[in-house]
Amino acid sequence: MRPALLSNRQVPEYDAFGREIGENTLSGLGSGAAAGPAPDGGPAPPAPPRTEGSPLRADPASPTPPQPPAFTAAPQPPRRPSVSIPIRPPRPRRRRRGLGIVVLFVLFVFLAPLVIGAVALFNTVDNATNAVRGGIIKAIPTATAQAAAPKGIAGRSLVRRDHFAAALRKLSSSELRLTSLHLAPERINAQLLTRGGRLRHVQVQPGGAVEQFGSDSGPGFDTATTIPFSRLDPRAPQRLAQRGAAKLRVKVSTLKYLVPTRFSGKIMWAAYFEHGRYVLGDGAGRYQRSYP
Repeated sequence: MRPALLSNRQVPEYDAFGREIGENTLSGLGSGAAAGPAPDGGPAPPAPPRTEGSPLRADPASPTPPQPPAFTAAPQPPRRPSVSIPIRPPRPRRRRRGLGIVVLFVLFVFLAPLVIGAVALFNTVDNATNAVRGGIIKAIPTATAQAAAPKGIAGRSLVRRDHFAAALRKLSSSELRLTSLHLAPERINAQLLTRGGRLRHVQVQPGGAVEQFGSDSGPGFDTATTIPFSRLDPRAPQRLAQRGAAKLRVKVSTLKYLVPTRFSGKIMWAAYFEHGRYVLGDGAGRYQRSYP
């Protein structure tokens, strides 16, 4: 039956490019042109088989395939403007000289009177100070000459018998006992023991003035060794100072101080002179020996 079918249909003819003769070549390009009917009004001829090298034609009855969307480039971000960093820092702007001159002038107008007044005040105070200093310096020699520290046994020396006797009367009391005594021509330093067992430090100046240094100590010194005031001979210091200076062949004015001590129930005196030399005497001030 195949031969019969081929006999009833016409075989299409093709040109050298594989196109059917009489075919509308624009139908496959979607131009809207449709292929014409067969010459005899019969059914449409079948599509020829695709051979290698022949173009692929689309079926006229099939719908036009969708076209892919056109490619659009993505928006580019705006480019930042380039900033050039200078190698050298910018120079500061110069201030206006005119404004600076005006400011200096105003400051000068207001400060000049103050400076002049301060200088004048300083000169006045300086002159007054010099005047006061001059008066003080001129008055010092006279006062110093009058209040010169006594030496040896001359003048107001507390080593003298009458001066030492007056000092003992001010130091002695029924409530006080003597623990130590430092007798110098210019002062007497004494340590006293109160009835309550407290220590008290006092000083006697030439002329008889007595001054206490600080407050009394705490209690607990009842067993300290003391020297009764009645055992001190007011004549002993002056006598030993004169005799000791003669033995040492020095001047009495080189006397530094005297110290009484209680040894084996007896009172003894030691007179110290310059250069570390001293002499010992008994309670009455009689010379015993010298060192060295």
